[in-house]
Amino acid sequence: MTHDFAKKPKAAATKSKKKTKPKSQVPGWVWLFTGIVTGIFICFLAYLADITPAKKPAKAETATSKPAKQEEEESTTRFDFYTLLPEREVIVPEEQPDTSGKPQQEIIYMLQAGSFKSAEDADRLRAKLILLGLDTKVEAVSGKGKGTWHRVQVGPFKSRSKLSAARNTLITEGIETLLLKRKIDS
Repeated sequence: MTHDFAKKPKAAATKSKKKTKPKSQVPGWVWLFTGIVTGIFICFLAYLADITPAKKPAKAETATSKPAKQEEEESTTRFDFYTLLPEREVIVPEEQPDTSGKPQQEIIYMLQAGSFKSAEDADRLRAKLILLGLDTKVEAVSGKGKGTWHRVQVGPFKSRSKLSAARNTLITEGIETLLLKRKIDS
């Protein structure tokens, strides 16, 4: 027996119509009224934004009140930069060379990269810093009753720019440094 699938039975068509719920629609005049009320409210807010509060009327002048001329001067802000700044100019004297006869002391800078109890640890850090291209030395220092400590120092640097470059290199490697200043007689 053949069956025609193009034609649907009438019972199935009526069931699908019953399952859909009718949509509740808001009448058009309600939307129109809501739009008009919203527009009026926005215009009212814009009107309120443009209104500036009125000043209160001045009370009768008393003996302690300021004269009207002073009040006007205070209310208007004037900047007199061009007249005030030249009056406040400070002239810094040039630095005079030291003629006291004492020899000037030259300052060199060192960076201490670490301080170790064992010489092997100090040598290990020194080797790492030499591979980074830094001038490094190990200085042994003995304290009172504390034993010998081995300080790993980078430098000496005569200029702050070279010191800064070396310090940045050490920081990128994760090595904390301590800045040391030393005076050398020239």
